Amino acid sequence: MSKTRDIIQEIGEIRQRRQFGSAMMELPFRLMTLEQAFQNHKDLDGELVRYFPVALIACVEGYFRMVIKDLIDSGEPYLTNAEKPASSIRLDFSVLRAVHGKAITVGELVAHGVQISRLEHINVTLSTILDTSFLKGLETVVDRWAHEIKGEAVAPILENPNDVFADVARTFELRHIICHEIASAYEIKLEEVARCFESCVAFLRASDEFISETLYPGAPLTQTDMNIAAGEALGAKRAELEETAKKLMARLDEAELKAFNESQDKWHQYCDAWADFVAGDRAAGGTIWPLIYAGAAQATVDMRIQEVRRFRRLSDSAGDLDNQDT
Repeated sequence: MSKTRDIIQEIGEIRQRRQFGSAMMELPFRLMTLEQAFQNHKDLDGELVRYFPVALIACVEGYFRMVIKDLIDSGEPYLTNAEKPASSIRLDFSVLRAVHGKAITVGELVAHGVQISRLEHINVTLSTILDTSFLKGLETVVDRWAHEIKGEAVAPILENPNDVFADVARTFELRHIICHEIASAYEIKLEEVARCFESCVAFLRASDEFISETLYPGAPLTQTDMNIAAGEALGAKRAELEETAKKLMARLDEAELKAFNESQDKWHQYCDAWADFVAGDRAAGGTIWPLIYAGAAQATVDMRIQEVRRFRRLSDSAGDLDNQDT
């Protein structure tokens, strides 16, 4: 098996080991359990305390690989900005085939290949993709939930950003020592681990707020508002599908039009059934059910739009429907 083939398989396996598909959904669950474990085990011996820096950096690296993927796969300008980070990735036919066949995304490929084993790596890569200084942006980012929902005064998440960055860099160093050296004569103090823990959590939360506002500026914060926004986005996407379908229908003869309408009726049934399946049981889903349903349905509608746009009669030599006269 070739090295390239291994990379494609690794990306697929990484995807399967995640509960959610985006960095902003994965991070809170992982951090919550890690913080609980740290609070419950502060009084344990030094050997067990050593492994919290390892877990912290696992969160940091895993989170930022997902962030890189999410940014690039969201499209421009991040896709173009990723050219430099992607320049070290070796491309051969297996990779091109995997991307073309949508087995992996461009974002997954770049995120899997970039080096982020130090804070400097993260800053350089994110600054390049975002086309702005990443760490500088973190210095002023605020917690929208604390201000808009809880009514707290506007204040940066990072009170002392330089100290936080230094602690994060130190956590990377501790992880390296613990993972790659026996270091039997090296004492790792609980006080230092506690400080690094607090700084890494603050760093991740500030980063998550910054990326969220970059990708979804002013996004709704409460579950009700998120459900409403998701429903509106789904409605807009369905309207786009209807407009695209009309362009195609104007080019069909009577028999083709009948067949297309039948296919659309069946497709709508499939879309609803698939979204229901993804969202699961309404009782178990609770108030988040409409959000999950709308997200699954919107993704399916978007794929249908692309199918309709790409379709053309065999006699047509022009491009997709958006480029043809109706």
